[in-house]
Amino acid sequence: MKTLLFVFFALGFLTAGAQSDPCLVSLDSLKGSYEGGCEKGKANGEGKAVGVHSYTGSFKNGLPDGQGKYTWPNGDFYFGGWKKGLKEGKGELHLPVNGIDSVITGFWKKDMYKGQYENPYQIMNNSTDIGRVAVSKIRGNTMNITVTVENLVGGGSIYNQSLGASTRMTDHRVTRGIYQSKSSNLLTNKEVTTFQNVSFPFRIWMYFGNSNVEIEFFEEGSYDVNIPINK
Repeated sequence: MKTLLFVFFALGFLTAGAQSDPCLVSLDSLKGSYEGGCEKGKANGEGKAVGVHSYTGSFKNGLPDGQGKYTWPNGDFYFGGWKKGLKEGKGELHLPVNGIDSVITGFWKKDMYKGQYENPYQIMNNSTDIGRVAVSKIRGNTMNITVTVENLVGGGSIYNQSLGASTRMTDHRVTRGIYQSKSSNLLTNKEVTTFQNVSFPFRIWMYFGNSNVEIEFFEEGSYDVNIPINK
């Protein structure tokens, strides 16, 4: 009987000890106190961690992951998406200055602010006889969009008469924003058109004979657009 009571007492002690074990928060700045969900000894689910900084929101494997609010000692705070302890996705960074709340909104990637939009551009429409349109945002202080149309058939010559005008930009229509000037240059198998001093957001339809491409550019800057013609 005494042996049986001792076993029950020992099990009760071990259970109590297990329940009192700390739930690990892996981010050093948040190590201190934690209240909330726990799984396998790590913060998981909804919880609140307070260390040098504080965080209230979703955790996964001991790190902020999901939606949550992270607050610095000076009162600055970020509310938005997290992934593996880093700001990720849409969020708001609040930076109070002299009692006035300054807010930076937009998207973060691996703790780095990427801009107001998740992507700086979007290809809205694309004809089936046009290949994969490639858009890249380039460094610089200009606000230009350079469109290169390349003929991928007919011996590679943009002058091939059998292909007609479809290997060149035959027309365009701006449905959002403006540009101040436009210039075009013909090369052996390419046509390069530059829209200069563009105001953003900028949305444009570009026509190549019976083919067309529609692109909207959200963020200010300079862009290179490559459009391959496959017919």
